[in-house]
Amino acid sequence: MSTRSTRLWLLGLFIVHAAVHLASFQSVYLDSDQLVIADQARWIARGEIHEPFFFGQSYLLPFEAYLAAPLIWLGVWPIAAVKALSALALYLPFVWAAWVLAKERPAAAWAVAALFIGLHPEYTLTAAMPRGFIVGTGLAWAGLWVLLRHPALPALGMVALAALVGFCTGSYMSIALMLPALAWLPGRRPFVLVSLGLLLGFALFKAVGLFYWFHPDHVVHLFPRLGFRLGYLIHNFGVQEIRAAITHLAVLTAVMCLLVVLPRPLQWEWRTVLPWLACVAGVCLAVALMIANNKIVEFNSKSPFFSVYRMMLPLPFLGLLLLGRRQTLTTAQAAGATPWPARRAALLPALLVLLLSAQLVRLVRVGPEMAELPSTVPPITFEWLRANCEEIGGWWRESGEPYFTYEGRNDALAYGCHAQFGVPVLQTDHERRTWLRERFAQGVPR
Repeated sequence: MSTRSTRLWLLGLFIVHAAVHLASFQSVYLDSDQLVIADQARWIARGEIHEPFFFGQSYLLPFEAYLAAPLIWLGVWPIAAVKALSALALYLPFVWAAWVLAKERPAAAWAVAALFIGLHPEYTLTAAMPRGFIVGTGLAWAGLWVLLRHPALPALGMVALAALVGFCTGSYMSIALMLPALAWLPGRRPFVLVSLGLLLGFALFKAVGLFYWFHPDHVVHLFPRLGFRLGYLIHNFGVQEIRAAITHLAVLTAVMCLLVVLPRPLQWEWRTVLPWLACVAGVCLAVALMIANNKIVEFNSKSPFFSVYRMMLPLPFLGLLLLGRRQTLTTAQAAGATPWPARRAALLPALLVLLLSAQLVRLVRVGPEMAELPSTVPPITFEWLRANCEEIGGWWRESGEPYFTYEGRNDALAYGCHAQFGVPVLQTDHERRTWLRERFAQGVPR
């Protein structure tokens, strides 16, 4: 199969998956966290950055909110803008990796598609939600992809890209699951430069977070007290949902990588094996630290709106980095490489179409079922939000007041009505926008 045909087949698979996924689930269901980011995007699009991180908390930078501003200027709804960016951050790394590898190593390109199709529906639904996780993961992946494939970049470029990765890691620590891929950096120079960039980026993120040290009144949702203990590791790995999620992602990623690596003639020398040993050790350490803390047990079983998968979204992206790393073969290796038989190559598209169809049927079926499950962050539909905000908007206009005061707490209405429909709502309980009343006193934006 030609490079062009391979690329078109793979691109078609991803487009069909995205269309079905986004139309059947992401365009139907919302939740309060997504609406907080949409509201933050609306304020940023006005040129008002009242606080740098997720409203009301001193951690997690909502990359979607900042990047969505240009789309909102063009007239895109805030929730649509942040959802589009999240979907792009999920799909684009897989599409790009498959596109590049289709020319270099077609087997690796098909493995990229198989890796994506093999992801659990709960992971896919969770990953595409705008919560500050997936866009940071996508940006960090892009930085690592360039660093690994172009290790001879100028020093400033390497430090800048590594700083981007470090900054994203400061916001979402699970991005550390991708860092073991740096074991393939060749030589001391790139390793030193990348290490420097990672530290600078991480330090920059912490410097931005000092805003909340100077403005403690902005903190409504406290940073969770993390604890790392051996007892947590043993107990948490015994939790069926945690063990199943980690095993699924780790085994799927490892199998796809091995299917591509093992058929090639390898030189079992120390310099060849050492990066793999370092990478595996780094991944095992990162996974162990992820399991051995008290935060990972905060999830709702099988609910994508508060899923255990949100703690480990970057793990399949590590697989993309491993599949996409440049390989330099010796003359003997290149001569010993056996191309795939034409019949086997021709069967791959048909096989992946069957797998894709099965996954999409499952995705469409289980999505609404998962949305009905209990969740700490309860889902709502866009129609529910529209109906309630129209009602609140009517009361607000009749009252003649500058804004509507919601007695109690309803995050979906407090943030969603303003983000989507321009109805200013201030809730009396757990209002993350501690600056909002003072801002409204200066005039309510329309």
